[in-house]
Amino acid sequence: MRFLPPQAIPLLHAVWRHKWLGVATAWLVCTAGWIGVALVPTKYESSARVYLNADPLLTPLLRGLAADTDPTRQLDFMQRTLLSRPNLEQLVRLTDLDINVTNAEQKEALFKRLASDISVAPVTLNLLTLSYRDQEPTMAKNVVQALLTIFAEKTAGSSRADMDNAQRFLDSEISSYRDQLRAAEKRRAELAQQYPDIVSNRSPDSATNGDESISRLDQARAAVGHLKLELADAVTKRDALQKELAAVPPTINVDRAPQVVVNGGRLAPVDERVQELRRNLDSMLLKYTDDHPDVKAARKQIAQIEAEAAKSSSGAGKPGSGSTKGEIANPVYEQIKVRLVDAEAALAAVQRRLDGAQSDQERIEKVAASAPGVLVQAQDLDRDYSILKRNYQELVARREATQIANAADTKTEKIQFRIVDPPQVPILPAAPNRPMLLSMVLLFGIGGGIAVPLALTQIDRSFATIGQLRNLGLPVLGSVSRLSLGAARRRAAIQLAGVCAGAVLLIAVYGTLIALSVGLHTMGVS
Repeated sequence: MRFLPPQAIPLLHAVWRHKWLGVATAWLVCTAGWIGVALVPTKYESSARVYLNADPLLTPLLRGLAADTDPTRQLDFMQRTLLSRPNLEQLVRLTDLDINVTNAEQKEALFKRLASDISVAPVTLNLLTLSYRDQEPTMAKNVVQALLTIFAEKTAGSSRADMDNAQRFLDSEISSYRDQLRAAEKRRAELAQQYPDIVSNRSPDSATNGDESISRLDQARAAVGHLKLELADAVTKRDALQKELAAVPPTINVDRAPQVVVNGGRLAPVDERVQELRRNLDSMLLKYTDDHPDVKAARKQIAQIEAEAAKSSSGAGKPGSGSTKGEIANPVYEQIKVRLVDAEAALAAVQRRLDGAQSDQERIEKVAASAPGVLVQAQDLDRDYSILKRNYQELVARREATQIANAADTKTEKIQFRIVDPPQVPILPAAPNRPMLLSMVLLFGIGGGIAVPLALTQIDRSFATIGQLRNLGLPVLGSVSRLSLGAARRRAAIQLAGVCAGAVLLIAVYGTLIALSVGLHTMGVS
């Protein structure tokens, strides 16, 4: 007592005063707790280890070519949704766990118990452990086996179901866009047929960003400008030939009369030109009528050449004044004359083409000025068609990628599913840990046996020591000690022996229960 702190002495006195109540409390708590531990149902655990991995070779090869289903994310999703309500319902059907379920409350409680008793724990990145505890060893094994079946089916079928849904959606959208493209092509063809001078009858694929009517008008203006340049060149060439012809005499003087036939019977250049023009005229008459502008121009050209030839011949046939010299047609003059006739014919042709181009230009300008709404409508049609076709092509490309991915999932194992450790029927129980529970009950019993006497001191008004009296502030003259005689000593010894016997017996019962629990667990008996 001398080595104890002063505050502990009253507590020890209180515990000793209520020693039998403390022993009874310890026995009561331990007895009730150990009975409760014995009534805790025994559960057996069955587990399996599964290896999951995305195909390390096929996945990189299909990246960018097929639709990326991301097997890693798919595996993570399957792990997180394995205990979803549909999967639990399928598990109950496979294992007949709902045989004794009669109402909705019991069924809901069954689902909650399954969700809490089933454990899905990742060991490594690709290794997964599935475990389940049940009072029946066979049922624990069956539940884990059913979980493996569900997991394998979902892993193999989830991506295919997604692919089928995506395929149906893409087919529907592609068909819709195809119909819209055909309708747009039809509307534009009708618009081009109604306004051929403004809207060209072409495919909307060749639509440009510029204004189509302005392009046509620019083309007409460019054609007119080009023909004007050609006309100016033709006029310049004609004027030059006229000046050159004016500077060359039509006849030249010779010492004797010219021969009619020269160069082995060949005709003069003028006659050859006339014959060539007549042949051209005959060819044109086979295609055109006499009123055609080209036919009239050819006849006029032939008449001019013949008139010039006749004039030259008459001038060359005049006799000189008794002189032996004569005049003949100047061949250079004849050649220039022929070139002049050709230049005038070319000038007339260019003039006719220019007149036609100017007429087309005026017509297009009038139509373009009177139909600005048609141009806007054509541009809207082309723009809508371009958007529709771009979306259509993207959908077709996505459908092809989906088909490739679907073929890869169907013909190959894009996600590898391997059962490393199959589930077994457990022999030894996994729960509860009865030795630990028995020890905890013993600690609670001892704690209760000490706590109850200490609690009684709070309501006990007696004084165990002189110090407690002095704390009241009253004068204390002294204390009278109790003399322990023989009978009192024997009674105290018996009480101490009884308390020790109760404590030892409690420890002995605890040890017996521990040994029994360990032995039964080793033999696989609950």
